[in-house]
Amino acid sequence: MQNDKSTLHRLIVALVALIGLAVSIVCFIWRLNNSAPLSSFVLVAVYYGFIFYYGIHGYKTPHGNMVRYILLTFALYIAFSIVILVERWDSYPWIIFAASNIAAVLIGYMAGRLNKFKKNIIVAVIISALLLVKSFWPLNGADLNSYSLFVLDRTMPLFMWITVMLIYFFRFKDHKQAGIEADTEE
Repeated sequence: MQNDKSTLHRLIVALVALIGLAVSIVCFIWRLNNSAPLSSFVLVAVYYGFIFYYGIHGYKTPHGNMVRYILLTFALYIAFSIVILVERWDSYPWIIFAASNIAAVLIGYMAGRLNKFKKNIIVAVIISALLLVKSFWPLNGADLNSYSLFVLDRTMPLFMWITVMLIYFFRFKDHKQAGIEADTEE
């Protein structure tokens, strides 16, 4: 029964990760065609590198460090994606910048306290709300010809967030036990 549940969890994470990767590729192409900044995609590539390493091999040996690295890479991506928009501050509402910056800080905070499962549920909900604000807050002057791709580009962090949260919440007990065993070996 536990093996079936574990297999289902891995399939769910794989499906969400693949959808997120597809969205990221579409967004990358959209940015190429619209002369939008591409520099943040280095962090997206690192993030998905960690995700797929975890999905192919890393899940076999529970450890919190991989989840921590994924979260920190994601926090850097959120922060960096706001920094590269400095040129466009006039067209972006302050609430998007505030939500992004607070989300990046809270993601880093959560990465530092992965052992606090119940408290991290609250932090994860707050981060989710902030990422929803970042993704769906209305913008003035958006190009309506490619509006759906623009919205997809803005929602890409949500797919990334959902993927890492599924990994964290599905495997928490396994990671916690591995951490306890590692501490007793030292």
